[in-house]
Amino acid sequence: MDGKEFTVSEVIDRAGISGHTWVVFVLMAFAMIFDGYDFMIVNTTNTFVARTFWPDVANPGALMGSLTTWGLLGMVIGGAVGGILSDKIGRKKMLTIAVIFYGLFTLPQAFANDLVFFAAFRLIAGFGVGSCIPVVTTVFSETIPSKNRGFFVTFGMAFMVAGWVLAGLVGNPISNATTPIMGDFTNLVQYTTADGGTATMYANWRLCYLIGALPIVYGIILFFCMHETPHWYANHGMADKACERLHQMVAATRHVDVTFDPSLLIIPPKPKASGPAALFSSKFLIGTAAIWTAYFVGQFCVYGMNAWIPAWFQGVGYSAADSVSLQTWNNVAAIVSNIAAGAVSDKVGRKQALAAGWVLCIVAVILCSVFVAPNAMALCVALMLLFGFSLNYAITCVQPLMPEQYPTQLRNTGVSWCQAFARFGGSGSSIVLGSIAGMAMFQTAEGATNWSMVVLTLIVVFAFGLVCTLLFVRNTGGLSMDALATEEEEGTTFSETDGGTRFAIMCVIIAINFIACIVLPLAIPGFSKQSYALPIMVVAVILPFLFFFIYGGMQLSKEKAAGQREV
Repeated sequence: MDGKEFTVSEVIDRAGISGHTWVVFVLMAFAMIFDGYDFMIVNTTNTFVARTFWPDVANPGALMGSLTTWGLLGMVIGGAVGGILSDKIGRKKMLTIAVIFYGLFTLPQAFANDLVFFAAFRLIAGFGVGSCIPVVTTVFSETIPSKNRGFFVTFGMAFMVAGWVLAGLVGNPISNATTPIMGDFTNLVQYTTADGGTATMYANWRLCYLIGALPIVYGIILFFCMHETPHWYANHGMADKACERLHQMVAATRHVDVTFDPSLLIIPPKPKASGPAALFSSKFLIGTAAIWTAYFVGQFCVYGMNAWIPAWFQGVGYSAADSVSLQTWNNVAAIVSNIAAGAVSDKVGRKQALAAGWVLCIVAVILCSVFVAPNAMALCVALMLLFGFSLNYAITCVQPLMPEQYPTQLRNTGVSWCQAFARFGGSGSSIVLGSIAGMAMFQTAEGATNWSMVVLTLIVVFAFGLVCTLLFVRNTGGLSMDALATEEEEGTTFSETDGGTRFAIMCVIIAINFIACIVLPLAIPGFSKQSYALPIMVVAVILPFLFFFIYGGMQLSKEKAAGQREV
């Protein structure tokens, strides 16, 4: 350059959007499409898988909900471990491993004949799926100009939802095919219907999981085509490689041969603490409270409802094919909202965009509860478009906030642990909503589930999301990643090592949540019929919010009193 000192973010911001940007975008987009397909295919096929595993049970309830849960639990573990590994071994290595991993272990699910086999490989494949999403978010945040960061992070997430839609477009016709697509492999199944009769189908759903093995091939493509981020190089003592990557990025934009002197590269100071406990230290607690609470709400509602939308509409009177079609329309709207969320967030501010999202969710839930009706397919499509847009707009507004809360050495750990915790809520939500749907207070006089009332319960969760957003979220859009890291370093005098106790308490809360929302409903027959079921699950879901209200509120008061942070 011209002999002046520089930061990685300054070079990226000056270079702007380039051909290099779009190469990164396309590579990450396909990783997210495969990721989204792998997650959603179980929701698309769960009715058919349940008929294969439990042919004598007309309404498997929480058992069917658990088909989604096992993958999400794997995502929790994979995200937690994968984020730490990504910060240590690099974004490229971790993403390549994750993509190949979930493709490899999705394949055996096609051969499952019982829940144990299916759940085991669903859990293992989830390790890779859970590692993938936070790495993609981090890669975007470390390679995109600051003013465009929110748009690209959320646009990238839109491709995950595109994978959801693809799962519906592929899984629906395959699963509903009236002839065996692959001979004896897609075996004939005779199952009990809701009216006590019997019917038959072919287990064509198995083909959907064979298709889910395609990421094995894409992982090899990533290995040869993806580059490591300059931020990761710079913060791991490889200034020369960071400058080499910056050279490639600038050359792709300006088409000039610009060199960067590694000795002039300014690297923000490293945090004194690392690992997940550091996320709960005084320095990062407010940011952790903001993204953990908001993303928990989003995942709880989006993943929980995606697991039960087909059952909801079948309960109203729609066919299995029409019900999956309505779920697919819900996800089509999610693509639009993912793209819009980032643009709005960049323009009006992170906090304002997210708060508006929760209000929109409450309105959408009320409208769907009132107007979903049988023999009104066009109206239900419109309601699912609104429902899908609202829920996914809110959760997507959280995505740009995640990497903006932490410095490079802690960034993927922070992003992945936030997503892991939220997916933990998502993994329990499918069982919780299934249990709620089976409770006497949510049954009609004819004994069917009153889904309108079940859906209305989501208002309580959305209200928590709105309150936490107003309390803890701050506007970090437009600031470079280096500037945010420096601001965090200079903006607080609190201890770096005081997060251990808070982290331990959160681990206990997570364990309670796991027992109350996953173990008890699956282990105790007729759990949802017990009078104590609802209070136990409600307390378990509320505990994380109480934790952040107490500890986050105390920290917020300290920082406001010291004039250190405006939230």
